[in-house]
Order: sequence, then C-alpha cells, then structure tokens
Amino acid sequence: MTTTGSWPRSRIGLAVFLYGSVIAAIFSFVLYQHQGMVAATIDLNGFGSIARSIARGDGFSIGYGPTTRRGPLYPYLGAALLKLFGSDAPGLSDAVFFRPILIANCLIFGLTCLAVWHLASSLFGARTALLAAIVCPLVPQSLRYVGMTEVETLMGLGTVLLASTGLALVRRPTIVSGLAFGITAAATTLAKPVVLVYPAVFLLAAAWYWRRSRTLNREAITASVVAIACFGALLLPWTIRNISVTDGKFKGISSNGPGEFLRGYINAQPKYYLLRQNFGGGDPGEKWDPEANAYEEQLLKPHGIAFYRPQRDPVTGETTLTPPPPKGVTSAQLEVEKDRVEGAEVKRRVLGAPFEFAAKFLAQFGMFWYIVETRSKSLLVGGVALVVLILSLVGVLRARREGVLVWPVVFTLVYFNVIYAAILAFARYSMPLFPTLTVLAAGGVAALVAPLSSKLRSAPPTSGRS
Repeated sequence: MTTTGSWPRSRIGLAVFLYGSVIAAIFSFVLYQHQGMVAATIDLNGFGSIARSIARGDGFSIGYGPTTRRGPLYPYLGAALLKLFGSDAPGLSDAVFFRPILIANCLIFGLTCLAVWHLASSLFGARTALLAAIVCPLVPQSLRYVGMTEVETLMGLGTVLLASTGLALVRRPTIVSGLAFGITAAATTLAKPVVLVYPAVFLLAAAWYWRRSRTLNREAITASVVAIACFGALLLPWTIRNISVTDGKFKGISSNGPGEFLRGYINAQPKYYLLRQNFGGGDPGEKWDPEANAYEEQLLKPHGIAFYRPQRDPVTGETTLTPPPPKGVTSAQLEVEKDRVEGAEVKRRVLGAPFEFAAKFLAQFGMFWYIVETRSKSLLVGGVALVVLILSLVGVLRARREGVLVWPVVFTLVYFNVIYAAILAFARYSMPLFPTLTVLAAGGVAALVAPLSSKLRSAPPTSGRS
C-alpha cells in the first residue's frame, strides 16, 4: 500500500475529504446563516426552483413550460436529492427545504479538497499536497457559495478535475485518460456551458505541446479523438432536448449567452471597475443589475419583446414572470426570441466596434478577480485574490524550475479568466477557480519557505554563558 510518512494514502485521502466536508458544513449551516457580510439567500438564481419543479414532476421548468435557461446537471442532481430526502410540506423555509442540496454541497466540497490534494501531490509532492488540502477550505472564495443552491460549488470541483484530467492526458495520452478528460469536460459543461469550447482549445494546445516535444504519436491522436467523441456524445441528449422544446431554434446547452455578453458592456464601465460606485450594494440606484436590466429592456422593446423579470414566492417556491407572458407561450420560446434579437446586437457591436469590445475585455479581465457588491468588499476580495495569485505564480515558477509539467493546470485557469472577460466577468465567476489556485499557491508557499528552513537547519548551534 502506498504511504505518506506513517499514514496510508487512502487514510490521508479520507481525512482530507472529511476535513473539507466538515469545514463546509460549519460554514453552510452555522456561519452563513448568522454572518452580516452578505445576504443569507439560499436560492438566488433559480437552480433550486428548477430542482423543485423536477422533483414535483413538472419538468425542467421555471413555471411556464420548459426552459433552456440553465445547464441541467446541478438542477437534476438537486431534484434527485429532494425526491429522495426532501420534504415538500407547506411553509418550509429555503434553508430547511433545500437542506439535502446544501448537505450535498458540503460533500462536493469535501471531494474538491480531495481532488486538490491529489493534484498537488502529483505536481509538488506529499507535504505540499497536505498544505494545499488544509488551506483550501480556509480561502473565503472557495466556500462562498457552499451554503446556497448555486452551481459554483460544483464548478469548483469541475475546475480541479478539468486541470487534473487534462494534466493526466498530456502526460500519458491513452484511451482511459482521454475518456476521463471527455467525461469531466462534458459534466462540467452540463453544469455551466461556459466550458463548451474548452476541450477543443485545450486539445489544440496539447497537440502543439506533443509536437514540440516530439511525442505526437498514434496514442496521443487516439486519446484526443476519444476525448472529443465522449464529450460530444454526452452533450447530445441535452442538445436534442433543447432542439425539441424550441422547435429547432436553439441547439446549445443553455440560452441567454447574448444577453450576458451585452450586460458585460454595462459591467465594464469605469465607475464600476475603478470602484467609484457600488456594484451591488448601497442604494438601488447604485446597483449594476438594474442598470443592465434597463439596457436589455430598451434593446428588446422596439422588437415587441418584453424583458421578463422572475419573481419567486419565498413560501411556495413558485416562480412568476413580470410582466406575465402570453398564454400558451413557454419560457423556452421566450428565451429563443430574446436570444435572436440580442444575438444580432452582439454581432453588430463586435464587428462594428472592435475597440469597444477590446476595452470591455481588458476591463473585465481584471474585474473577474475583485468586483463584488461594495467598494470595501471588492478591496477585501481583491486583496485575497492578489495574494493567492502571487503565490500561485511563485508555484508555477517553482514547477518550471524543477521541470514539472504544469501548463495544463495554468491553461485551465487562464481559459476561465479569458472566456468570462469576453462575456461577463465579476468576482463571483472567479470563485470556483480558487481550489485549483490553492494547488499552485501551496507550491509557491513551499518554494518560499524551503530556503528559510534550509538556513535554519544549517545554522551552527549558539552557545552562551551559564
């Protein structure tokens, strides 16, 4: 049995999983409900509402027939848990009704810590891996959404696994490593479709690396083909479902991409990225979201399309739309029409004003790490991110100096930063990256501490008079 010191690796792995799960549970069920930094909302963006609808037998819906608004993996996982362990008694608070999903979030976070430990071990060795596993639950960004029915906790696990399986595929391209990468990429895409183009660009980078290192052979090509085939096959059922509910008008995983892209232009204004105005807190007039909603509303109005705002009843959990949609019209049909109009506007702005898009991209590339509700919170979140990013850079330099293959991990992190900067970026979207960053940051800490430890060990003993 493989051991680390006097402990078998299996026991260390179990301890890491339990440690992460317990810390997440303490945060979710004790600290989150009693802290005053952020509103203790449970179901902010409707993932829980869709899970409730599925569990009740009403399908993947927000109350007006089928919807294409979200990726399916997290709502279906939540629905299964609600069906097996939940109670739909009237009057339950969200904290009680969604408890099975919140418990699952804690276990997912425990698995995330386990994946962090495994990845750090493969890069930097046992001691650094243990440091990464210990620190991971202590980084505020890593835990931020574990107490909510939001997809970020699952995306944290998905990001670590993308980095880990990508690293394994590049190191040793086989059918098994190709399958593992394809399955991971598909599952993460079904959680959040921002991952949709990741396998293609990653495999192009891998092909470049294999060719440069003269290891581009039949095994590498076969593993890549297997990865893409597996990825496509797993996405196909949901794609067919979306084609069916939109009469062939939508062929993706989740709609509203054009709307998010356009909201990025509202996001990337100097008053927000320079912290002159609160992004989400303070007076209603200082919030980014109402400004972005008003922009979309004005864009859609000339086309006879309403901008529908969801309203959720906190008691029944039912979601209604304001204004009420026409009778017999499903959410999916409304979403397709909205995408059609906004998609044309996206093309107009990107092709007609490329420098404006470039300015938006550059602003959001940085906003991805620090913009939250208020100036003070943004400075705090940005400060933590800056420390972690600096330590991660030191970890990458250490890995390169020691000849450790680390670019697949860095590529995963850069991909998310770039793709969100192109669409819509603020600190919420960077938070699933922090478990993976912890791996590199732990390597950086070890690199900084090692010379000091060496000096202390080599220093001659001091003597003094009695």
